[in-house]
Amino acid sequence: MNHLPVSIGYEIKRLRKEKKITQAELCEGICSQAEISKVENGKNSPTIDLLQQVAKRLKVPLSMLFQDHLRSDVFQSYDEQLADLLRTNQYVDALKLSEHVLSTTEYEQVRNLARYYQVIVQERSGQIHYLKAVQSLERLLNKEQLWFESATLYLRIQMGMANLYVEHGDFELADDLFQNLIQAKYETIELKKVRIKILYNYGQQLLLQKKYLAGLKITEQGIQESLQLEDGHFLGHFYFQRGYFKQQLNGDLSDIQRDFTMAYSLFCAFDMPIHEKRLLEEYAEYVLFPI
Repeated sequence: MNHLPVSIGYEIKRLRKEKKITQAELCEGICSQAEISKVENGKNSPTIDLLQQVAKRLKVPLSMLFQDHLRSDVFQSYDEQLADLLRTNQYVDALKLSEHVLSTTEYEQVRNLARYYQVIVQERSGQIHYLKAVQSLERLLNKEQLWFESATLYLRIQMGMANLYVEHGDFELADDLFQNLIQAKYETIELKKVRIKILYNYGQQLLLQKKYLAGLKITEQGIQESLQLEDGHFLGHFYFQRGYFKQQLNGDLSDIQRDFTMAYSLFCAFDMPIHEKRLLEEYAEYVLFPI
């Protein structure tokens, strides 16, 4: 799905409700109510002429209808920067960037992203206890409108809480969170990709607990859903997980070799040298035809 029509539709709907205007009032003399409904739901791409008339009816500049798209771009940019700093343990720089976002960005969705990273960085760097970090994430999770502003961030905060529990051995609490996440509805491509990451993280938890059969089931699900979405971000990790689970369960050697070889090939294809190196160091005997 093209994100731009969805974001424009979301912004039209948000502004209409903010100004207490009905769909019938908004579309009168412009288009049918069925048409404006499809636009608001992201099912139709509106023409510039229609957008100009809608903006005039809402008494806002035309550029306001593109705000959600711009907000998404800013969100993604800061998300990538903060994730890179966190991944490379550059905690001081990550905190500086998150503080910069909070002091300069007008979008509440982006500010909430910065707050999320602040908590994770503070816990990782030993500035706060993990239970305090969980409490901070819970408060952020309970903020009014968070789900509607960014369902993706809402799910990631829950996953962040689950991961904190896993890292500190509170597997029962983590399992409850992961089960709730897995049973949630994922209606968009974006949310389905978040679900794939959730499945991978849940598989890692089950691996740590040595629940190999349950982990194998989750990993199979992750592979299937990744292939359906044609999303390769976690596919190599899933094949690695599956190979490991099968190895621990004394599965068929040829199946284990296929999984580890597929994982190795995907790590090479997606330029993941750290994962590629680790696999060869620990499981080279299972990799067929290593490069």
